[in-house]
Amino acid sequence: MHLPVRNAGAATRKSRGQSMVEFALFVPVLLLIILVALDFGRVYLGWINLQQMARVAANYAANNATAWDATPDAAKQARYRQMIENEARLLNCEPQNPLPGPVFAGTALGAHVDVSIDCEFALITPIISQILGSSIQATGSATFPIKEGIVSAVPGGGAPIGVAPVADFVVSPRTGWSALDVTFTDTSLGGPTSWDWDFNVGADTTGGASGSVSDELEGSEGPHTIIYTCTGDPGATCTWGASLEVSNSAGSSSTQVDDWIVVTIPPVDGPLAEFEGLPRTGLEGLDVDFSFVDVRAGAVTYTSFLWEFGDGDTSTQQNPSHTYDTEGTYDVTLTVSDGATSSSLTKQDYIVVTREICTVPDFANTRRNEAQDRWEDANFTTTVLFSDNGNFIIQEQSLLGGTVDPQPDGCASVITVGP
Repeated sequence: MHLPVRNAGAATRKSRGQSMVEFALFVPVLLLIILVALDFGRVYLGWINLQQMARVAANYAANNATAWDATPDAAKQARYRQMIENEARLLNCEPQNPLPGPVFAGTALGAHVDVSIDCEFALITPIISQILGSSIQATGSATFPIKEGIVSAVPGGGAPIGVAPVADFVVSPRTGWSALDVTFTDTSLGGPTSWDWDFNVGADTTGGASGSVSDELEGSEGPHTIIYTCTGDPGATCTWGASLEVSNSAGSSSTQVDDWIVVTIPPVDGPLAEFEGLPRTGLEGLDVDFSFVDVRAGAVTYTSFLWEFGDGDTSTQQNPSHTYDTEGTYDVTLTVSDGATSSSLTKQDYIVVTREICTVPDFANTRRNEAQDRWEDANFTTTVLFSDNGNFIIQEQSLLGGTVDPQPDGCASVITVGP
């Protein structure tokens, strides 16, 4: 019996033909997948670059915010548009027309500007373009703090971050019996770093009196308590002025008051009004304990006391307490009597009540990662904003060193720092 002989060559040719058909059917699908991947890869890469383009535009607007204020700068606005159009050509996309400008949340330093840019990216895959259209719109957006006006010089290498201080001080009390303890408290703005006091300016006397000052010059911040002594006949007075010069790396300032401290020589006998109050300075809501000082050491029997606290309230107690709710400088008067003779004493500017003070620190030569701690140490409750990444040395700050008014919820100002 003879078995049929299989034709091996024919079988091989048939298998090859089938593979070619299968490959021919698969190639278009493979090409489509590759084209789609390339298409969407192009769009995704374009979107990433579009985000960077928005950041560049927002940064430009933040550094040139006044170009969009009430008196616009057409040249800078044109430069803004040209930057975006040039970037769009590099990205091979068509930006929105007309091109939208930046949106400002405010014009103050530290406020924010938003930039949002729409761009059309053309699709090259025919089937995809038939389904999704000939292009895909992508949007890039960025937000930057307004930085125009920040001093950009390197501290120590040019203009400093800080501003020159403004000299000021308060004196408490300004009048009283000799010898009078007078406290000088610096209230200068702008963060001074040196102080030059003179407590003996334009001294004057009446009634043949002579005066002396415990210390005439001090070079520190203080507060300083100076003893003014007037000698002579009862009722005679001595008068002094005072001055203060403050300075920091940005400049100096001075102020002077004349005929400010008046010290009177008390009577030799009879009732004598004298008192003290503690504390004499503090924030609104200051509780002060007043006490009568018996200068006569029991030689006089006092029958009445009348206190006038300077804010309209009074008391007839010998040693009252009083609360000062409002910012201000208050004169305090005490009138005492022994039933036959009375004595009255007014201490001018005796109680000094202030609002909470928010002092902006100078961030010069501070590292980025130390900024928040310094901000909180100054009693601010907000988070420091950074205009750049990395642990840079701070050279710019949107709020300059000095004091700012507290908000209803305390020290809540916003600050941005950068390299």
